[in-house]
Amino acid sequence: MLLQGKKRRWIQVFCGVKGETMDVITAFLLTFPIVFVISLLFDGIDRKIHARMQRRIGPPIIQPFYDFIKLLNKERIVPAMASSQIFTVLPTLAAASSILSSAILFTSVMSGTSFGGDLVVVFYLLAMSSVLVTIGGSSSGNPYGAIGFSRKMTMLIAYEVPLLLSFLSVFLKINSTSYYNAILTQVKVGSMLALAFPSMAVSAVAFLLCIPAAADAVPFDVSEAKTEIIYGPLVEYSGPYLALFKLAKASSNLSLTFLACTLFFYLPALFGDGDSLWLGAFIVCLLLALILWFLTITVPRTVFARMKVGQAFKFYWIVALPLSVIAVVLSALGL
Repeated sequence: MLLQGKKRRWIQVFCGVKGETMDVITAFLLTFPIVFVISLLFDGIDRKIHARMQRRIGPPIIQPFYDFIKLLNKERIVPAMASSQIFTVLPTLAAASSILSSAILFTSVMSGTSFGGDLVVVFYLLAMSSVLVTIGGSSSGNPYGAIGFSRKMTMLIAYEVPLLLSFLSVFLKINSTSYYNAILTQVKVGSMLALAFPSMAVSAVAFLLCIPAAADAVPFDVSEAKTEIIYGPLVEYSGPYLALFKLAKASSNLSLTFLACTLFFYLPALFGDGDSLWLGAFIVCLLLALILWFLTITVPRTVFARMKVGQAFKFYWIVALPLSVIAVVLSALGL
């Protein structure tokens, strides 16, 4: 329902939309420019804070927008040894999958609706974006791209398993694969999932540990290691293709952090007014996502040095994987 007491959803207020179906459609269409702007803006803030932590001035916050526009105007270059169709199509698919994952999440929060299994869809879209980047790099014909492909697939195995189990623990706890149901569960209990249940606290830790690797951030950026394999899968990409991959990475990072803050740390639930999901709740979630971006991406890549492939793999299978398994067991026990 669009009307809740004397309040109306912010989409209806701004757009004058009448009808629940149109409300959802409008929210979904609005999310695409919002995802584009916020993902690049958060990326710019990340770069600025990273520089300040290293006592540098750093680029302006809107530098990612400058870079994106500049790259779009560059010449499209396809290496002679590359599989041209794969090389040129995958950047668009990677950007589309990561943006779509953010759009699904934003639509649920803005319109207060979702579809069954949307959390599963988001998981696969995020994984697909990473896989498409590595396949695109391997299709370039460059040896560094092939090495980056091998390293990225190793890291995917390392962190995707704990990440999947973290999702599974949430499914068991809320008895649903719906993203909106996870939010409603927090509203009903009047607390964040990570604070209300021990299993969700452990699951949240495992999920947050997986974000740096999923974002290819130091110390887990072994697939791109610019001082070793010169950005790995992206070594041959330039111009619009590189712009799309950079957008895909930024929007994927936004999806991961926004998903973490709403899935485990939905702050508006503490105020008991999460059922209508106003614009204020969406803004609060974005601010929390920015904080999580800082804690899980900016700080690690500033403080730590890059790990070896074996070290990174062991970290996730010795630390993150057991935590996620414990979370699943606790969820199955109802804790």
